[in-house]
Amino acid sequence: MNHVALLIVVLQLCGTNVEGKFVDATVKLTEKVKLECIYPNKAVIIQTSWMKLNVTHKENIAVLHPIYGIHIEDKYSGRIYFENASREDKSLSFIKSTLEDVGLYFCSIVTYPDGVWEKVIEIIQPADAFEVSEKQNNPVFTKPGGNVTFTCPYKIGDSVQQVMWERIKADQVDTIALCSSSGEQSLRSDFKERTLVDCSDQANSMIVIQNITASDFATYRCVATGRNKTYVMSFTVAATWDLKWFIIYIAGGISAAVLLLFFPLIFCITTAYHKKKKRKRIIEALSKALYSTLRCGRFNSHGTWNTERREESSFRQTEEIYVNCNLRLTKT
Repeated sequence: MNHVALLIVVLQLCGTNVEGKFVDATVKLTEKVKLECIYPNKAVIIQTSWMKLNVTHKENIAVLHPIYGIHIEDKYSGRIYFENASREDKSLSFIKSTLEDVGLYFCSIVTYPDGVWEKVIEIIQPADAFEVSEKQNNPVFTKPGGNVTFTCPYKIGDSVQQVMWERIKADQVDTIALCSSSGEQSLRSDFKERTLVDCSDQANSMIVIQNITASDFATYRCVATGRNKTYVMSFTVAATWDLKWFIIYIAGGISAAVLLLFFPLIFCITTAYHKKKKRKRIIEALSKALYSTLRCGRFNSHGTWNTERREESSFRQTEEIYVNCNLRLTKT
């Protein structure tokens, strides 16, 4: 019985070396880490399990079942959650990760009729850098939904033992494909359904990534490893502009600029017009008031204003003369 247990341990350790070397994605440890696991096929998902490699065995972290819901182990309760749990998205997120969370994780999805689909993700120390070759080739332009092709000439004196293709982001590196010296190829989980690989040429390796999405606009590199030397080539995939949409964006920007200038101008003109109209009404009102006062006033024979009716004085008789005063007011 002890021999059987020892054999199991040895097999698990051997499997660990292989899985640790060929992971699907490598993620830097941050306070909030997200391990992406999105099932790319259309098969029926029966159950999803998240596990972590713990020296000699895989420990359960969480289980997702379409009927029974989500079960999280007590050790991880309150520290992990599923942000967008859906039929395809089984990504696992850490609320507050620690150094104890460094290691290998397995997202295992049991499906019907395709069987088990698994993705291996490694969380590494934050100090470890995702080094990219300083020499960048010409960028590759494409539109979402398009295809991109990369060719990597080995340029190594010794025979090539392995070629690895990777997609590099700020905090994550995804392994796309592996080519062995014998021409065998291995596509990683996220790229199996939309990547073509040619490992048959002894002078270079070529891959084609189909149906480009927003997450594919990143840096790519091939790493060719020989007996005594390693050759690295990097590529950058950028979005190309559609001429029709470019014209629409330019026209929209010009229209917005015109509107921004038009509305303040209309406001200023309207405000000035109302002020002028109000001032005109005030002047007209004053003109009418003054005109009425002059028209209804009375002069006496001595040339002085007499606006009150006076009774005859016993001392002096004054003869009253009524005149209409038509004075023209000029606006200044």
